[in-house]
Amino acid sequence: MTALDVYLHRSRVGRLERLDGAQLEFAYLPGWVAEGEPLSLCLPLREEPFSDRECRPFFAGLIPEGQFLKAVARALGVSAGNPFSVLEEIGGECAGAVSLVPQDTEPPFDRSPPPHRLDETELSQLLKDLPMRPLLVGSDGEEEILRLSLAGAQNKLPVLVDDMRLAITRGRPPSSHIIKKPDLGLPELVVNEAYCLALAREAGLEAAAAKPIEADGQEGLLVERYDREQRNDGTDIRRIHQEDFCQALGFLPEQKYEGEAGPGIGECAALLRAHASVPGRDLLSFLDAVLFNLLIRNSDAHSKNYSLLLDGDGAPRLAPLYDLLSAGVYGGGHGRKMAMKYGGEYRPRYIRGRHLDRLAGDLEVSTRLVRAHAGDLAERAIGARAGARRQLPEGWQDRPLLDEIDAIVADAADALQRASSEPA
Repeated sequence: MTALDVYLHRSRVGRLERLDGAQLEFAYLPGWVAEGEPLSLCLPLREEPFSDRECRPFFAGLIPEGQFLKAVARALGVSAGNPFSVLEEIGGECAGAVSLVPQDTEPPFDRSPPPHRLDETELSQLLKDLPMRPLLVGSDGEEEILRLSLAGAQNKLPVLVDDMRLAITRGRPPSSHIIKKPDLGLPELVVNEAYCLALAREAGLEAAAAKPIEADGQEGLLVERYDREQRNDGTDIRRIHQEDFCQALGFLPEQKYEGEAGPGIGECAALLRAHASVPGRDLLSFLDAVLFNLLIRNSDAHSKNYSLLLDGDGAPRLAPLYDLLSAGVYGGGHGRKMAMKYGGEYRPRYIRGRHLDRLAGDLEVSTRLVRAHAGDLAERAIGARAGARRQLPEGWQDRPLLDEIDAIVADAADALQRASSEPA
């Protein structure tokens, strides 16, 4: 196959072609150029096709990364370095509202079987099998292979929460949640992420809702999808189009870190100023987000971990925070260097008032505002810890790792408050 039809929601918007040398080319349909909306901020509506250099960042950004991608590609029998081949297999439902299906076939999911509800035994087996069967691909029965793609480096699976029970859906209705099964060789990642997301919400930031789950000793993290909207009685689920900052800015996934030629805070802020429906509001939310990641020592807060919601009305807005994790709690080299520079400094322990002032320059806001937000958020994070624990289910609130995260946040908050009050 050399072409895939690209859908946004249930509208066919264009075609992705594989050219010689595995090069990609994307072109909008003429009718979509006249009346539609852009698939990505880096793919504005136009009649001319987009070259590989122009369109690869967006489409490569739809598929998994790293070891997760290698495991998926190995199970599918395709090359991890060929985004087209991966999307051909699992591009049926991607993040947001994008679907890629074989050329000139029916719209995605028109013949999807009904969701399959999971009992306790099936959920336990699913959590156990995910590291060996990422996205459940590679099963014996062809009907079991899901055409669902999720970006990111952690093992995960889209699921439907149906009447308080988990179900496997093959696209109709869309998935409402994601189960994450961390497999990075670090302990207690499930409760770490659940707590950091809860801490962000308790501190007043908009962040994805998540809770730890357990079935017969198998742990996972159930995350509510922010790119889904449940309407009416909860049975009608609408996809919300989205893209991460790396895609929107036209960077390849392997460039997601600023130190690897990727976007920094300044580039992300410029994106919001140029495209957000309410730039001032989203810039301040983004400032709080980068400061919060500093407080929890989330050294993996790169440009693929910030996203925009594209609601179809020409008014992008900053998506809720996700993938929040305290890396510093694991010691060693974890958490010592951030994914983006803060006023020219990667290392949290060396950030001072002058770096906050340079950060203000990157954001093009006043230094007084950045310092005020830094001091205020540090205070709110300290006060949010008890409430964040109460958001966790019983049995998860007293994990020893949480005490270590609290200590990191306390130290980081003290340092940030001192930096914010230093003489200019």
